[in-house]
Amino acid sequence: MQLKQPQRGITTLGFVFLILIGVFFVFTAFKVVPPYAENRYIVSALKSLARNNDDLFSVSSTDIRTQLTKFYTVNNVRTEGRKNLDIDRRASRVIITIAYETRVDFFHNIDLVFSFNNQLDSSAPEQCCTPLEE
Repeated sequence: MQLKQPQRGITTLGFVFLILIGVFFVFTAFKVVPPYAENRYIVSALKSLARNNDDLFSVSSTDIRTQLTKFYTVNNVRTEGRKNLDIDRRASRVIITIAYETRVDFFHNIDLVFSFNNQLDSSAPEQCCTPLEE
């Protein structure tokens, strides 16, 4: 006489639950990835600015804005970050700050707010794009 083995596997309800969890994570990824991707382009623009200009202190503010705008146009950067540019000239260095927030509609009345703060210090371009000072 053989004993029956219990069935192994997932039930239909369990499978639907797993599919819903997967859909939630994919939906979240579609909302979260674009702001980080655009910020990565902004960081790349700052690094390119530091790499292409040996003496960033001698470059005028208008030229800095023009170079960044060209980079944003080529890479299709459309966030508010490209407009929030602050150029602070000090005694022997230039600090370029791009600080902005992005709000993304997540679900119904729930929004995700992303806050980015990128700084380029001409005296330490290798430390681009983390905030050096508040």
